[in-house]
Parts: sequence; structure tokens; C-alpha cells
Amino acid sequence: MLLAGWLWCLAGGMVAGLLAGMLGIGGGLVIVPLLIYLLPLLGVAPDLVVQMAVATSLATIVMTTLSSARSHLKHGQVSFFWVRRLIPGLMVGAVCGAWLATLLHPDWLQRIFAVVLMLLSLRMLVPQRGGEPLTDVSKRLMALISTGMGTLSALVGIGGGSLTVPLLQRLRVPIRQAIAVSSVGSLSIGLSAVIAFVVLGQQLEGGEGLFGYVHVQAWLAISIASMLCAPLGAALTQRIPVKHLQRGFAIFLVIISLKLVIG
Repeated sequence: MLLAGWLWCLAGGMVAGLLAGMLGIGGGLVIVPLLIYLLPLLGVAPDLVVQMAVATSLATIVMTTLSSARSHLKHGQVSFFWVRRLIPGLMVGAVCGAWLATLLHPDWLQRIFAVVLMLLSLRMLVPQRGGEPLTDVSKRLMALISTGMGTLSALVGIGGGSLTVPLLQRLRVPIRQAIAVSSVGSLSIGLSAVIAFVVLGQQLEGGEGLFGYVHVQAWLAISIASMLCAPLGAALTQRIPVKHLQRGFAIFLVIISLKLVIG
């Protein structure tokens, strides 16, 4: 890997780690666009770039959210009531999403990612409800919703936090607790999807440093930086308001999604 490639991956990993810890988003919203532009420079064939960006992003999310989830557990913010209702569906959906990602044409997969990015950025700008958590939601409904979120998350490599946090906020779960649960959910999605991508990518040929659809060198560089920065992001959620950060990040996502659509 060229030195410039390592530096870009390290920089992207630092940003992804901070965002994973602060917002519980897993970092894929930053990593996937970065890898879509970076992987061709690293010799990846054009017809594999988007799928490999998604798979590699999810592999880095495993490392990032493992670090941030441990930090949130340390701060006592993880609610196992919501973990039990979300994790099984997220894991099943992640496997389905990884399978779908290997079937879709790369152009369509990139467009889907851009649309999801735009919708999530707009969602961040909508004020959230307050009040007591809504704990009486049907378990079947939660299983259905979490499976859908897991599928979409693995399909576009975003880890799931960008969907899980708004859902939990709509259920009136406190923001810091929602971010902590989201970190655990993103870790579950990442593990399930990466295993699927590795198994499904065993037929790939002609590329060094590949583990299924995962680009190992990019994964290592991004993971190292993100793991170092995720605990800092988790600690910052205890000290600073996240609303201002959410708004600025939402505008950034709009710009990136438009760039992906326009090319």
C-alpha cells in the first residue's frame, strides 16, 4: 500500500472512531465513501470497489465498536433491556444484507448508499421527542424492525448506529443510553456481516491482501486509528452536547451523498 493510502486510511479511522464513540454510528458513514475513492488507487478492480468498501467498512466497525462499547459499558450506559430486543434481529438482518450486497450491481449499491446517507442526514436535523421510554413496544415488531435495520446496515456498510439511535430516541430512550446500545448493536451487525462477506468472497481471485471481500491492509490501518479514538469519543459524550455535532455532521453527509450520486 502506498504511503498516501496508509495516511488516508489512518485519518479516516481517526474520524470514524471519534464519531463512533460520540454518536454511536459505527463510522461507516465516513469509511465507505473514503474507501470508494481510495480502493481503486490500491489496485482493486472497479467491479469490486463498492462491495469491498462495504465489507471493509464493516470489518473496521467491528474493531471500532468493540472499543466504544467497552467504554460505554464502563460508564454504565448500556441498557440490556434494549440490547435483548434489538441484537437478534440486527444479526439476522446483517447476514441477509451482506448476501444482497454481493448480488447487486456496484452502481446500484452506490446509489442506494447515497440515498440512505441523504435520508439519515436529514433525519439528524429533526428534533427528537422527550419523555419516559416506551418499553411496551411489541417484541415481534421490534424483531421485524431490527431485522430490517440490520439488512440495510450491512447492505451499505454503515454499522447500524445511524438507524438504531433515531429509533431508540423515538422510543424516548435517553440519548447517551441510545448511543451506548447502538454501539453494541453495531458490533453485532459488523461481526455477522463480516463473517458472511468472508464466506461469500472465497471465490474472489487475483488480489493480494484480500480476505473474502475485506481489504486487509485498509482494514488494519483504519481499525488501528479508530480503536485509539473511539474511547475518546465515548468520553466526550459525557461532557459536551451532541446536538451541535449532529447538525454539522448531517450537513457533511448531505454533501457526500450528493457527490456520490453526481460522481
